Amino acid sequence: PPDVTPPGDRPFVADAVCHPYNFAPENQRGSYGKAFTDVMWSSHPIINPPEHQLTREQWERDWDIEQFVDTMFLESATDLACVHSLPIYDAYVDGLSAIDKGAELKRRYPERVLWYATADLFRGEEALESIEHQVRDLGADGIKLYPAQYLRGRTRYWEMSDDTFAYPVFELAQELGVKNIAVHKALPLGPVSTDAMRVDDIGRAAARFPDINFQIVHAGFMFIDETRMLLMNHPNVYVTLEASFVSVLLDPAAFGRILGAFLSEGGPDRILYSSAATNPHPRYLLDAFDRFELPDDVPHTLDRRTRDLILGGNLARLHGIDPVERRASTAGDRFATAVARDGYRDPWSIVRAADAAEVPA
Repeated sequence: PPDVTPPGDRPFVADAVCHPYNFAPENQRGSYGKAFTDVMWSSHPIINPPEHQLTREQWERDWDIEQFVDTMFLESATDLACVHSLPIYDAYVDGLSAIDKGAELKRRYPERVLWYATADLFRGEEALESIEHQVRDLGADGIKLYPAQYLRGRTRYWEMSDDTFAYPVFELAQELGVKNIAVHKALPLGPVSTDAMRVDDIGRAAARFPDINFQIVHAGFMFIDETRMLLMNHPNVYVTLEASFVSVLLDPAAFGRILGAFLSEGGPDRILYSSAATNPHPRYLLDAFDRFELPDDVPHTLDRRTRDLILGGNLARLHGIDPVERRASTAGDRFATAVARDGYRDPWSIVRAADAAEVPA
């Protein structure tokens, strides 16, 4: 198999899910928007050390896309960021991570950014037309789906095996040549019903569409045993550790159990690192994973190749990217040049500097 790490000591890091969020109060829709934001904020002071964490006023912002890429590539060892747009229109006016931001990031930084299109599937044909436009005209690399909405105190959701909502998207993906579909699962945020977050329906979709790679986003947060069985039975199912990867900092023993379970059934080739930035800072997760070792009761080892596959080799392979060639192609860009000259900047320093510049002298 090809090398998954460029020459030298640093692995190729491809962040499988990150977002230029818009938590600004004016973007929040009603009580659900505020509740969703409160839940997301609650983890920030826990994950980020006191000396670097943002205040709520600094955090509850509409992330400028240049601040986003500078945070990812100048403050951490991230080489490639997979930006997922989000259709959480029941909580946020722009869906929380807007389509136009993802498209513009892909346009400006094609060597540094992968972008997954999105749509609200409850809008039927309009959603399909939007996805087609994002892929054909705007260059989206994959599709991100969000199966639930919270309206008037009730959750409505569709399943991955649904002929009305899901299968038309998968059929369109085949027509467009899209091989990667990620779906939010395993993590209910706010008062959304847990039923919408179950993973059982993914097996039926994976069997029906074997040429599509289905990524379970937030894998390991809930339904670990069910996810293990999906890995065992479906070679086109992958686990993306957005949010669950935070356990490497907060509960290393739990992270070891999650990683051990997925290594047992899927091996090292179907696990994808995700920082969930810009809520946790990617620097802290990467540093913690570098120090992390599996517990003695987990019958696996985190050798160099396994770590490198998880951190970036697997996502790169899914998108036909050679890590060695991609590292070489970005070696002279402004991010690599600045890091080579000055080292990595302190976490969140770019946001702080931007805020300071906006304050009148």
